Amino acid sequence: MCQTFSRPVLFYLTNCTKKQFLRSFRTMRFSSLLQMNCLIIVLLTITLTIATHSKLKTKPQLFTSNQRIDCYPEAESPFSNYSKESCLARNCVYDDQANTSTIQCYLSSNYGYILQSSINQTNNIQLKLKRNQAIGSMFPDPIENIILEVQYYTNEIIRFKLYDADQQRYEVPIPLTPSSNRIDSPKYEFDYTSDAAHDNIFSFKIKRRKDKSILFDTSLGGLVLNNQFLQIITRLQSTHVYGFGENNHDTLKHNVSGKLSWGIFARDQGTNWDTNSNHYGHHPFYLVMEETSSQKPSGSMHGVLLLNSNAMDYSLNSIPSLTIRTIGGIFDFFLFLGPKPEQVIQQYTWLVGRTFLPPYWSLGFQLSRWDYSNLTHMQMVNQRNRDAGIPLDVQYADIDYMDSAKVFTIDSKNYQGLKEYFESLNRDGIRTIIILDPGMFDDEKSYSPTIEGIKEDVFIKWENGSLMKGAVWPGPVYFPDYFTKRAQTWWQRWITNFRSTNLTFDGLWIDMNEPALFETNDPIPWNWVETGSNYTLKCPSNQWEDPPYRTKSAYRWDRKINRTSRLSDRTACMSVLQGEVNPTTGKPSYRHYDVHSLYGWSQTKPTLDVLRKITGKRSLVLPRSTFIGSGQWAGHWLGDNEATWHEMKRSIIGMIEFNWFGIPYNGADICGFDKTPTEEMCIRWMQVGAFYPFSRNHNIWKTEDQDPGAWSSSATSIMVQALRIRYNLLPYYYTLFYKSHINGSTVIRPLFHEYPTDRKTFDIFLQFLIGSNIMIIPVTDPNVQHVQAYIPSSEWFDYYTGHQYLYSKQWIPITAPLDRIPILLRSGSIIPTQQYANNTKYSRMNPFGLTIVLNSNGNAQGDLFYDDGDSIDTIGSKSYYYSTFQWSSMKKQLTIDIIVNNYSQMSNLVLDTITIYGLKHIPTIINVNNQQFIVKIRPFTEIVDIIGLRLPMNQNYSFTWSNTTKINTELPEYILKDPKYRVDCYPDPDVTSNACFARGCVYDSITQSNYPSCYVPIEKGGYKSSTIENLSNAITQYNLTRLSQKPILVPNSKLNINYRRDPRKPPSNLKEIVTTDPNEFSMYGHDVDHLNLKVSVSGTDMIRLTIRDAEKDRYEVPVPIQWQSMSVPKMTTPKIQFEMIKTSYGQAGFRIKRTDTNSIIFDTSLFAHGFVYDNQFIQFITTVPSTNVYGFGENTHPTFRHILQNSSRYGMFARDQPPLGQNENLYSTHPFYMSIERDGQAFGVLIFNSNAQDYKIDEYEHDQSRITYRTIGGILDLFFFAGPRPEDVIRQYQLVIGTPFMPPYWALGFQLCRYGYDTLDNMKAAMQRTLDAKIPIDIQYGDIDYFRQQLDFTWDPIRFKGLPEYIDWLHKQGMKFITILDPAIDSEESNYKVFTTGEKDNIWIKWPERRNIQVNETKNRNMLGYVWPYGKAVFPDYFYPPAKTWWKNQILDYHKSIRFDGLWIDMNEPANFDTNKLQPWNWPHPEPWNLHCPIDEKLENPRYKTAIFGDYLSDKTLCMIAEQTDGQGKIYSHYDVHNLYGWSETLATLPAAQATENKRSVVISRSTFPTSGSYAGHWLGDNTSGWPHLKYNIIGMLEFNLFGIPYIGADICGFLENRTEQMCQRWMQLGAFNPFFRNHNGLRFADQDPGSFSSSVVDSNRRVVETRYTLLPYLYTLFHRVHVSGGTIVRSMAHEFPTDSICLSLDEQFLWGSHLLIAPVIYENHTMKNLYLPSNNERWFNYYTGEEQLILGNLTVSADYDYLPLFLRGGIILPRQASAMNTVKSRLNPMNLIIALNKDEKAEGTLFWDDGESIDTYEKSIYNYFYFSYHVQTLTILPWTFTYAKMFEETQFDEITIYGLTNPPKKIYFNLKRISSSKWIYDSTMKVLKMKNLALKIASTHTFRFS
Repeated sequence: MCQTFSRPVLFYLTNCTKKQFLRSFRTMRFSSLLQMNCLIIVLLTITLTIATHSKLKTKPQLFTSNQRIDCYPEAESPFSNYSKESCLARNCVYDDQANTSTIQCYLSSNYGYILQSSINQTNNIQLKLKRNQAIGSMFPDPIENIILEVQYYTNEIIRFKLYDADQQRYEVPIPLTPSSNRIDSPKYEFDYTSDAAHDNIFSFKIKRRKDKSILFDTSLGGLVLNNQFLQIITRLQSTHVYGFGENNHDTLKHNVSGKLSWGIFARDQGTNWDTNSNHYGHHPFYLVMEETSSQKPSGSMHGVLLLNSNAMDYSLNSIPSLTIRTIGGIFDFFLFLGPKPEQVIQQYTWLVGRTFLPPYWSLGFQLSRWDYSNLTHMQMVNQRNRDAGIPLDVQYADIDYMDSAKVFTIDSKNYQGLKEYFESLNRDGIRTIIILDPGMFDDEKSYSPTIEGIKEDVFIKWENGSLMKGAVWPGPVYFPDYFTKRAQTWWQRWITNFRSTNLTFDGLWIDMNEPALFETNDPIPWNWVETGSNYTLKCPSNQWEDPPYRTKSAYRWDRKINRTSRLSDRTACMSVLQGEVNPTTGKPSYRHYDVHSLYGWSQTKPTLDVLRKITGKRSLVLPRSTFIGSGQWAGHWLGDNEATWHEMKRSIIGMIEFNWFGIPYNGADICGFDKTPTEEMCIRWMQVGAFYPFSRNHNIWKTEDQDPGAWSSSATSIMVQALRIRYNLLPYYYTLFYKSHINGSTVIRPLFHEYPTDRKTFDIFLQFLIGSNIMIIPVTDPNVQHVQAYIPSSEWFDYYTGHQYLYSKQWIPITAPLDRIPILLRSGSIIPTQQYANNTKYSRMNPFGLTIVLNSNGNAQGDLFYDDGDSIDTIGSKSYYYSTFQWSSMKKQLTIDIIVNNYSQMSNLVLDTITIYGLKHIPTIINVNNQQFIVKIRPFTEIVDIIGLRLPMNQNYSFTWSNTTKINTELPEYILKDPKYRVDCYPDPDVTSNACFARGCVYDSITQSNYPSCYVPIEKGGYKSSTIENLSNAITQYNLTRLSQKPILVPNSKLNINYRRDPRKPPSNLKEIVTTDPNEFSMYGHDVDHLNLKVSVSGTDMIRLTIRDAEKDRYEVPVPIQWQSMSVPKMTTPKIQFEMIKTSYGQAGFRIKRTDTNSIIFDTSLFAHGFVYDNQFIQFITTVPSTNVYGFGENTHPTFRHILQNSSRYGMFARDQPPLGQNENLYSTHPFYMSIERDGQAFGVLIFNSNAQDYKIDEYEHDQSRITYRTIGGILDLFFFAGPRPEDVIRQYQLVIGTPFMPPYWALGFQLCRYGYDTLDNMKAAMQRTLDAKIPIDIQYGDIDYFRQQLDFTWDPIRFKGLPEYIDWLHKQGMKFITILDPAIDSEESNYKVFTTGEKDNIWIKWPERRNIQVNETKNRNMLGYVWPYGKAVFPDYFYPPAKTWWKNQILDYHKSIRFDGLWIDMNEPANFDTNKLQPWNWPHPEPWNLHCPIDEKLENPRYKTAIFGDYLSDKTLCMIAEQTDGQGKIYSHYDVHNLYGWSETLATLPAAQATENKRSVVISRSTFPTSGSYAGHWLGDNTSGWPHLKYNIIGMLEFNLFGIPYIGADICGFLENRTEQMCQRWMQLGAFNPFFRNHNGLRFADQDPGSFSSSVVDSNRRVVETRYTLLPYLYTLFHRVHVSGGTIVRSMAHEFPTDSICLSLDEQFLWGSHLLIAPVIYENHTMKNLYLPSNNERWFNYYTGEEQLILGNLTVSADYDYLPLFLRGGIILPRQASAMNTVKSRLNPMNLIIALNKDEKAEGTLFWDDGESIDTYEKSIYNYFYFSYHVQTLTILPWTFTYAKMFEETQFDEITIYGLTNPPKKIYFNLKRISSSKWIYDSTMKVLKMKNLALKIASTHTFRFS
């Protein structure tokens, strides 16, 4: 005996409250005790601990209202007599104030038992307990003295019993496997304790020894043992509770918050008749999936069996806890510790009996119905199914074959010849099963079974010896007592005689054995008309019939029958006796009250025994009523269900539960027993029923036939297909049953059995596993063609196509047309199959196959058990065959090893086929037994077949191969056939058949308008990979060659149409049919024949694919980026990797794959024929493993997440284009997108190309997307960013393009602007209105209307006289001025130095020397256009270094006159008005003039224009043939660098702006490109004063944060059109949370500055601006973070909560950083806001008040016109500063902190601070950085870096507010000194603590402790 000692510490206290002591003891702060002026005496007591149990004294248990123990559970019944008086009569507590959600009548907390003594023996503990007599008993006859006996049963099973110490009580008489003699390392510990605070009430716990998880815990109290009421309550280890039955549960996992109770008591109760019912079986066995202390799945499961057969009920509570009540016997529990789910079931079935091995034929399809009516109908139904090709193994006969429903009879009229027919079926291989009921007809004259039964004393009797008679089908009946040997003998004799004389059968279906009686206790039976008898059984009144507590099994029915229901309703009387005579008492051993639920169990084994005896075969018994252990002898069908979709779903739950109960051979009545199914329903039910272990179609009398052959031929063929799959899989099923029989494992199991650490699987039941390797995902709803499937890992393959679902922990839609049930196969498995036949007699003669599903390592394994399928105990006699299979791709070997080879017929059977999934490299030849076999790919799939093996099954084999080739990707059939997946061969307008044929494409004139009529043949397009070169450890180059030849084209006058003729023939005058040769294809005739694809990796997170012309240089984007090729370190796994894929047509496809989940994030292989690399047309099509795609721009997207259905094609080409809400291309070009996968992982892709381009994102199969990308120049240069978090993606992207610039602090303030002040007075007036309204403001702008004649670097001396002085005044007030600059320079203005100096340096964009159509006008190469100035304009070429110098000089010179602080560079796409039209819209001269571009040039009019606005690329801009230069020899066509114009101007502008004052400054640019964010911000252009534009504002902000330009905002209140007051009020609220916060409007529209409205709106505007200003320290810190580390400032909900599917589409609320949620109202007249607060372990607080939002998820909050909903997410410490009229003043105000605590009552935050305007303060270390932390009631303010000393003089921390502080502090200590209570206040309602007037020195570390 192992002994240890523990030393609990006992405290005796004086002058010290209990509460004080407990608090100090809990925190172990002994110093606190000493400070309380109390004396502590410490006594050490030693307690002996033996083995794994201990007796502990514990502190008092405090119970909340939800921990009350219901003292009147039957109160829900109207006949329960519930009242205050009846509650008190039970000696319980009654709460007069309780609400409906609180238990009103509850047990006293000191109700229970007290420990008296203990006896400890080896593997056994006995504890004697005595009832606490201080509390009266709930019910009569309390058991005063009980024994708790704990038995260490095995190392994994612990048993504990609670029974009467003084009197023997009934115990369940079923056999169990005896306890193990050797318990050497138990996995459990048993502890017990007494609660001193509640009369030393005893409780105990059982723990898992390894991790101390508590699996059974009675500390809640409520232990009650009375003669007829036993109750026990245990806390549950988690809320993931399963099992108990038989009930009609609607979910597999119990809802612990539902407060439902369920009865367990065998009852003739159809599953469809009612909800919350008890049914035929009795299985008090439950399971719990466990969690860690952090509430994450631990992967462990335990099970608990209560071995008790009395009526009982169970209920669950959200604590979580479980209450079990029973009304007889004892408490006899077994706890199974697993820890794996399958191990729990194996341990359970080891105890109660392993599953029987069913005969092979019983796994075939079975046909039945009640009421064939006659033999002819039965024969007709049977034959029509066989004729239709339905595999059929079993034919049933229901009670209608009997004479008047009397058992052991045949209806000689309607079923004459039944015996002969059954014999004929047997000859055809079809088995027969008949129904038998236990009730024997009351006919003592002519009915022999009853006559003999009475004579032999086999029937159940009353206590006085008379027979108990009930009513069932034939009328009055008697019931055999199968507990007696004489009844068993009688029963077996009648079965034997009936089979030998009347009817041959192979199995028995024993029904109605709950036992069922009709209308017991009611006046007449429901079938009295049919029987002619109105007799019913009436039970007496006594303690057995009407116990003090009836359980939910009875009172559940009170309302339904409108009386007090009784246990005996629908069954036998409880007081009758059963069993052999007890010699002591002289009476039968049992009372039906105790053994009722054992009736079916007692009938089952005698039935199986006689069947095996008379048939000599294994046979089959199918009972309706089952009990613990029934599975060792029989199966079970799930009872009388109904033809509803709901019942179809329930059948899956029942099937799984009975696998847990040890009865895996089970299934439901397919298509429903009651009512009539629709054809669709029956198809879907036959599909799922084809995979029930017990697969039977059965229905009720008086309904239409529903057998498979009864439906339309198309429906029948679908059912045939499903059944044939089942029959192919029968060897796999049979092997699973063998393992269940040997090891006790399940056959059907839920997903969490295999994925016990994946919480999402815990709730799933509408998909299930067959064994561990086949997943069935049935359709269980009408009119559904797709099913949402959960893919728990990337190891699953589609059964039909071989497609691997490269997802992990993701929900995806899977196509499920009516003729297909989705089936998935698990990698790593080898599944034995056998070719189907009409039934198993013939299928067992057919060849075997192996389905091999390879895992990521190229391995798989499996096994096969086989015997004659019918003999008894072939395993015991070793008369069977067992082999294992193993495939190793590394060894290039498949082995078949026979372990047992004692079934002789295996020599006559052959292995003929091998089917392989997941094969990456195909063996060219397979060698086995000196034979060679060819490997073939199954058409339209990714499945590989080896056929014609003909290898005898009784031999070992080793398959080998040597040479392999990489598997070709087989295209799915839908890509080949569905027109929506065609690759458009003629994206140009006006397609004709001739033009299509000329390109070598296919033309289909009848195609729907939204699908291509001219499309690329799959076999023609794309490139093939030839050679591979490793250029370095980080760079690999693939050489690609074009698959097809270019057709020989004959030019035609029409530029856009190619015509072809055969050059070998003379031309004809007739119009020829255009044809091309089979190997010819080209869309535009200038395809690049040879490409180099360079794959470069940069560490683990980034990959770059660069595809160039192998033979000549092409234009490449000259924007500097940061890319360093860097190989992945050894022993490190990259997050993503590149794969070159070869299609079955030879094309090369490119894939980027995640290594952790195998998710394919980029894949061109499925559309490899759509890869085109023409001189002016480059296209690729990729699939995306998600529908969540964000980014690409600049466009106006209606939603942040791209719309896929009927999506638009968007162009990307910088254009002076106001956002109109269509698919227009706007000012910037950002070919970057991000996708969030189903598991929440994200990735990003940059397509680094600056030419005109477009994209279209469409739906694709399997909940994926498809992107078609096109560009008309340059190269393909793609960057992939692995994430996996969205913020990681953006940071990785910014490692390449650069992090965002750091704006000056003042640039975060409010900014005021308009085009059309027209005069300085109007400009001043707008400012004054703002100041008068006390609205904080930092910046005012000057638009072009302040210029003289719209000339850059001027101001109008008349209209804006005094402007320099006004700007000086702004500066003195602490405000700034920003001026606009346009790139267009007037070339005709006299004495305009800006132009003349530029002309001198020759800096303008040029016409090419070869083509200058303005030369006669200009006499030079300058390209002239027209914009705002009155004269024709030239455009600086900012690529040219002298142009940058000129620009900087102009800015510096201008600053000497106008002291601007920042620059707003507009019109820099570049914009040119109405290019190619007669004249510009604003042309001021009578003679028309304009810039006209030569459209005959290929750059001006490319064959493909992309999906951009305008007729030509040059519309609204310069000509594409214009030339630009870098001054170092490179000449760029504007065609290539147009999209870089704004970017190039930005790079020239920021250094100039900073040079004006040597300060940070700010640049706002309209046109941007990747990397622009490092130099400038962006506004969203010329929007409109319309409500839709508020949403466009949000979407634009979110997208530009993805693009690396977080300093972003829209023109608040809209630029175009007149605003409304309400809209502007709402837009100011939204705009206050634009990082770039500017109110701006257009010429001649109404004023909209925030002070120009009614007083209430002005007040609203002021408050929201002040709210922003208080948050500027937080915003500035966010900008610092992204400047230093990259990332976003404004982010979507999807960005922050990517695993929350609801967040993925949200775009009407957004976040600043991770914690501040902004929910603006963006719809007119709305005063409520719908929003979503994620609830997964989150806390959210009202930003303004600190009130916690307790209701999370989707909610609606009030949002009056002056209110903007803001929420703080728990876990943040937010730095703030009091608002002022501008940031110069606000920066001098005191700081404050808001602390929002998370679930763990923790929070943290940071603050960055510098002077707000100096350049590179971080880089020069002139800044302060603070870290704030709240943890364990301690707040720390820590200045990590403090080098900007001036802050010490400017501000201090004055206030601290804590949201979500659950417990009010008694004391607060600041730097170890107690704070006066006058400085803090705690709001107990809001749970908010506020500390004021702190005056904390900013440079010091501060600590607050909250006592």
